[in-house]
Amino acid sequence: MLIMRNENDWEVSSDGLFVATRGFLSRRGYCCANKCRNCPYINWRQRSDWQPIPAEQVKRARVSMKALIGAQEQLHYHEQQLQSCCSDEQKEHSQMIEHYQTLLAHWLPTR
Repeated sequence: MLIMRNENDWEVSSDGLFVATRGFLSRRGYCCANKCRNCPYINWRQRSDWQPIPAEQVKRARVSMKALIGAQEQLHYHEQQLQSCCSDEQKEHSQMIEHYQTLLAHWLPTR
């Protein structure tokens, strides 16, 4: 069976692997917890330039425990950082806390 793919949904890595784009992952509506390179939900790779998906695009979904744990760990990390950071970083950590709280409010564990 031939599966048609939207060219905008995939990019090819230097290794020749197909990598899901941020747009595709955003439209899918949830995190699969495979630590995708372009994940808009969880900053799995600790990239400093990473930006979360807008809150209005977060869908209610059943996700794996791995995704829930990842969101909880990131929430905890930013809560800790907020307590000890300088005033320049407070806004960023507060925004990340709000993002991860939104994810956890919308996501339920898979059965």
